[in-house]
Amino acid sequence: MLAEYKQVREELLGVIDRMNQRAISREEGKIQENLGHLKEKLLENAFYLVVLGQFKRGKSTFINSLLGEKLLPTSVVPLTSIITLLKYGDNEKVTVVFVDGKHKIISRDELVDYVTEKGNPKNEKQVAQVIIEYPSDYLKEGVHIIDTPGVGSIFENNTEMTYNFLPKVDAALFLLAVDPPISQSELDFLKDVRQYVHKIFFIQNKIDYMDEEERKESMLFSKKVLEEALGHDDIRIFPLSAKWALEAKIKGDSKKLELSCLPDFDKTLSDFLMKEKAQVFLNSVIQSARKLLADEEFAVKLKLKAIATPLKDLEEKIKLFEEQLENIQQEKHDNSYLFEAEIKRLMDQLDREIERMQQKHLPKLLEELKQTGEENKHLGATEYAKVMNEKLKQGIVETFDRWVSDQEERLNEEYSRISRRFSDRTNKIIESLMEASAKLFDIQLERVETDEAISAERRFYYLLGDPPKFFDLEGALDFFSRAVLPKGFSQTKALKKLIKKLPDRIDANCGRVRADFMRRIKESFLDFRWNLNMKIDATAESIRRALDKAVEMKKTSSAEVEKLEKELKEELATIEELKNELQRIINSMAEVA
Repeated sequence: MLAEYKQVREELLGVIDRMNQRAISREEGKIQENLGHLKEKLLENAFYLVVLGQFKRGKSTFINSLLGEKLLPTSVVPLTSIITLLKYGDNEKVTVVFVDGKHKIISRDELVDYVTEKGNPKNEKQVAQVIIEYPSDYLKEGVHIIDTPGVGSIFENNTEMTYNFLPKVDAALFLLAVDPPISQSELDFLKDVRQYVHKIFFIQNKIDYMDEEERKESMLFSKKVLEEALGHDDIRIFPLSAKWALEAKIKGDSKKLELSCLPDFDKTLSDFLMKEKAQVFLNSVIQSARKLLADEEFAVKLKLKAIATPLKDLEEKIKLFEEQLENIQQEKHDNSYLFEAEIKRLMDQLDREIERMQQKHLPKLLEELKQTGEENKHLGATEYAKVMNEKLKQGIVETFDRWVSDQEERLNEEYSRISRRFSDRTNKIIESLMEASAKLFDIQLERVETDEAISAERRFYYLLGDPPKFFDLEGALDFFSRAVLPKGFSQTKALKKLIKKLPDRIDANCGRVRADFMRRIKESFLDFRWNLNMKIDATAESIRRALDKAVEMKKTSSAEVEKLEKELKEELATIEELKNELQRIINSMAEVA
């Protein structure tokens, strides 16, 4: 899987390593930092694939079939609400992460004691997630597979851990089965998922249960239901037998593997990750590398021009450059100041949106809750609590969660717009630096466009962490249950007390969401600003070092100058080779696309 991506990444890492060796030999720290940043991006870039499906759809068997190993336990009993993340490791390692943050290393055989209902009923062991490292080629190039509980348990409990992963996901693999076909709970969950995941692959598993005619009939039914529910008329469903695929991989049976239909789906998934996701990311890294090479080439040409300039003229030109550099550095500080002001404005907008949401929606929702309570006070305590809990979920919880999702989308778009603008400003500052020295020494500039602002994803949380927490009314619901159930405590009093306390809980949750958004925006801003300033400083350092070196050499013998001139021409030839190598990589990616 991802053979093209692996090859391009390895070739690109090779070019970056060669560039870094040159930077080390010349003791150019800023360029090394930039190259280190690019290498880190390449090494850490991961493809997140989340596997979703209702209970008994064969999710665990499907994941095992991808890996060719019976790694995850398969059972007729349901899993608890536990997320299992599979990633590459040189050796197999299973880590249980608990709610309190503690970790425990277990064996593969012990998995059933933590992720199944039988071994861990109602998650009594307080497991937050399980992380499995495994030496599979499928996971080797940064693929992370996220296994989730059955759809029903996720939808009803609004499992926070699942939603924390969704915005980072590159593709969702949604498993259906030929019998029974798609259910209403799956459709409900899909409507929730598609707010976060823009690419969903539908897989109809267990094709081995039916003959070809029955299988087609079931797939056509599911396709029609999906297209009507999601409003698309081009839904594609991939047939699959995870059972056959796993058996085939274990036994090395290529014919049975073809019958399972896994190779067809695997190719489609690989094409998506390479063409729609990886190419955007790889192109960004390549352009950044090209920009660094162009800067290096400019610095070398600058040295060549400078050592050919009489010393007195050279010193005068350097003085003029330093004066212009001082002005440019002021532009850099102004850029940071204006960027910070824009981020503050974004935060102020968030405060106003929170206040507007509370004023517009919550009074109405509380009134509806009160009305529901009055209309159902004839019910018994247990039934009354059930009705009120459902009203809370449908009204306040869903409204708040929908608002959080809308705000996240708005903030992402606004942050992207701001960062794009200041990335452009930074590029102009760097260009003015280059032009200042180019004019002084009559050097032709090569312009390379970079898009550091949103190189891999347009969402700031992709860089820095999880999405905001969803609205939590657990305390309110617990209070409600305690309030209505004790004997002699009237439903009316319980309802009044609940409605009185809810605004405070709502306000507290608004504060929590605000703090989470603020933290992520601020951290994104600081990280991004640091990257912008680092690029400006690297360019200034490169030019200054070139000029200083030229002055130093002008004070040596003509033989030393000739030696340096020869070395510089060799450097230009090496840079040209690296530029050609990057162009070759670009051409090979275009052929794949």
